[in-house]
Amino acid sequence: MKNIFITTTTFCQFSKEPMRLLSEKDFEIIFNGNNRKLKYSKLKNDIYRFDGVIAGTEKYDRHMLDAAENLKVISRVGVGLDNIDLDYASEKGIKVFKTQTSPAIAVAELALGLILDLMRKIIEQSNNLNKGVWKKQMGSLVSGKTLGIIGLGTIGKKLVEITKGFQLKYLAYDLIKDEVFAKENNVEYWDLSYLLDNADIISVHLNMTKENENLIDMSKLKKMKPSSIIINTSRGEIINEHDLEIAVKNRVIAGAGLDVFQE
Repeated sequence: MKNIFITTTTFCQFSKEPMRLLSEKDFEIIFNGNNRKLKYSKLKNDIYRFDGVIAGTEKYDRHMLDAAENLKVISRVGVGLDNIDLDYASEKGIKVFKTQTSPAIAVAELALGLILDLMRKIIEQSNNLNKGVWKKQMGSLVSGKTLGIIGLGTIGKKLVEITKGFQLKYLAYDLIKDEVFAKENNVEYWDLSYLLDNADIISVHLNMTKENENLIDMSKLKKMKPSSIIINTSRGEIINEHDLEIAVKNRVIAGAGLDVFQE
């Protein structure tokens, strides 16, 4: 019997159909029971046991794939494949698949939700009330602000589209420029330094590469306005979390909304 390891803790949360399809093929299904992203060392120790992996964002580099003696397929829950060494997987005869339907609208809506929460201090004030603390605070308008998007790919573009009603000014930083989209949507391309200096809201939508690791460190955070916020729904490694914690605690920036973490 073939073993399939499901690393993502949310797999089949909304539909049992994928599990039914796997069960029909008589696969033995092993779940990640940790309720969190797997540690690299833990997966590397166990991956030799599996014929297939339904993968999240954990890393499949050369060392991981060398340890995967029996692995024949990696099926990525998501569209980003930057956590998988595709060339080496191909060398080893491991087939790699990804989700066909883009999650762009879901991620863009999540980014917008984090923006609204931070600017209006929704969760912060709710938490205070739950603790019995009455501490009225003034939130900030989102309308009319400058939104800087780091990585104007599919998700970044969708964020532009769904925020049109806020009358925002859009700045973008990307190595690949879509001038047609920029012209149609009043997006201005700038270098990263200018974007950090001038944006009130910064939303990160980058793939994970060696060049992007710790891209946003203290030197970059200090370029932001003290009143600005940063959102990350891409990869946790892109922002140096230690520097970010210091920047928020010392009010170098006003806040951070994170859906991804290094650990």
